[in-house]
Amino acid sequence: MRILFISDLHLKESDPVTTDRFFTFMDHVAPGADALYVMGDLFHVWLGDALIPDDVFAQSVIARFTQLSRAKTKLSFIVGNRDFMLGRPFASACGGQLLPQQFIIELGAERALLLHGDELCTDDVRYQRARKILRSSLFKFVGDRLPYWIRRQIGIRLRNASKVHKANASMQILDANRDAINETFAKHHVNLMIHGHTHRPIDEIIDGKRRIVLSDWQQDYGYLEWIDGEFCVRPWPDKTKL
Repeated sequence: MRILFISDLHLKESDPVTTDRFFTFMDHVAPGADALYVMGDLFHVWLGDALIPDDVFAQSVIARFTQLSRAKTKLSFIVGNRDFMLGRPFASACGGQLLPQQFIIELGAERALLLHGDELCTDDVRYQRARKILRSSLFKFVGDRLPYWIRRQIGIRLRNASKVHKANASMQILDANRDAINETFAKHHVNLMIHGHTHRPIDEIIDGKRRIVLSDWQQDYGYLEWIDGEFCVRPWPDKTKL
């Protein structure tokens, strides 16, 4: 069995390099996989599924996922902090499913917890306050009904606020908190956790439990593959060598 895990693509039309990397991955790496888990921040900003019919770029991304799902690869999505407005209509359009923010899968004889990972950054109190509001059912209900221009202004303000916050916050505050990691392991009774968000790829053992952090797609690190019981970080595909 072959399963792929990706996170933090931050796709946007103004970044053709990452977009091309994604299309190459979808065309030459993902086909034949039993499952693909997209674990948050697929898009750099996502203003709601209702805008899909008017978003040519999003349609091109959906087309790649649809092609993969029709070839019998199971697709699953977890929302991130950048695309928290992504919902079931998007997942369904791709031929996939939208998962809860924390979800357990079976990998052979082992149970693995999948999550985006932003909830682990508990030292960042300001972000956690904002996260609670933005992930609320009330915000999503109202947000899904706002005109595009208002959604766009909200998106711009959120991105600008995020840039300022990251510039002024310490690296430790922006990283996953050890206590939060341990509490999450204990809550779900698992010994394996896979997440993204921090953009700090790592594979570490904490008190006998394994935590794997995925890379964002702007680094030359690679994607995570589980095949026949083993994890491996594979380099991004180079279409010039295919």
